[in-house]
Amino acid sequence: MLSAEQLECVGRRARHHRNRALIVVSLITMVGVTGHCVSYTYIVVIIREVVGVRGTSLAWVLAAYGAAGVLAVGLVARPLDRRPRGAIIFCMAGLTAAFVVLTALAFGGHRTATTLLVGIGAIVLWGALATAVSPMLQSAAMRNGADDPDGASGLYVTAFQVGIMAGSLGGGLLYERSVALMLTASAALMGVALAGMAANRHMLDVAATSSRDS
Repeated sequence: MLSAEQLECVGRRARHHRNRALIVVSLITMVGVTGHCVSYTYIVVIIREVVGVRGTSLAWVLAAYGAAGVLAVGLVARPLDRRPRGAIIFCMAGLTAAFVVLTALAFGGHRTATTLLVGIGAIVLWGALATAVSPMLQSAAMRNGADDPDGASGLYVTAFQVGIMAGSLGGGLLYERSVALMLTASAALMGVALAGMAANRHMLDVAATSSRDS
């Protein structure tokens, strides 16, 4: 813990934990990552039981999930620089939509060629946007904690890791009851994260380079 003299010397850089905007972005990140990991932990089960892809074809869907993420990172780079607010909200809205579609398929039960294609499309969309939104949220955290980049990075990473832990644990508990409930939880949590970002979209602007202390 820093002494009073040390706090006086380092000034604002020691108070990132009082930066409201940084805390809000980190909390939204934690909720979103939790929603993602609740279902991602069992993505193979989702592809097999919900989408209806089995055998060696399952590996191709997983490959498409990963490839979509690689492509998405490059595609969103320029929009993120120019319009970070729109880019982040677009990605989180797309993730919410993907989970809603997969949830509907899980509750529907009936499998047709159309539901197969829709399910694969939702998986690919999930892979693309989940990969793309992570650096976006990190950029938002760093912009809002620009006066203390180390503190901002530490808070963001902690929130991200807590989200992984909570999502994996929650996914395991829900999986024991129902895959459909697991996907419902992911859709709901991602929707909460989307609503949080939409309500605090001013924090996503490029100009947001200074701390907002409460």
